[in-house]
Amino acid sequence: MSLRGLFSRPAAWWVVAAVFGIVLFIAAVDNKVYEATSPTSFDYHVILRKIYSIIAFAVVGYPAARARALAGRSATPLIIGAMVAAYSAIIEVAQFGLDPPWEGFVSNLLDVAYGLAGGAFAGWLASRVKWPR
Repeated sequence: MSLRGLFSRPAAWWVVAAVFGIVLFIAAVDNKVYEATSPTSFDYHVILRKIYSIIAFAVVGYPAARARALAGRSATPLIIGAMVAAYSAIIEVAQFGLDPPWEGFVSNLLDVAYGLAGGAFAGWLASRVKWPR
């Protein structure tokens, strides 16, 4: 089977989404990863983290959008954004359970909103990219 044939199936895209989701989940709950990618000594480390979190959420959301679209399911930016926001909420709960951060509840809600934004962007992008059949 060719790569084109493989990625014409929703299951292939779900596997990609799951792998990205697992890898990024592990990174999100590891403080060493945060420190390595945006050291606290950098004045704008929080802004940097928020920017790359939106990108990471889009990376998780894009294959989910492709999978849903290929399966004939709705893959609108709102649907994909909501799915990724739920994933982001799970990360927030895990972070709190493993090592409660100094951030407050409002910060947690903002992080979930970044998940919504990244997922919505992924849904929008997936609807714009035309794949050959």
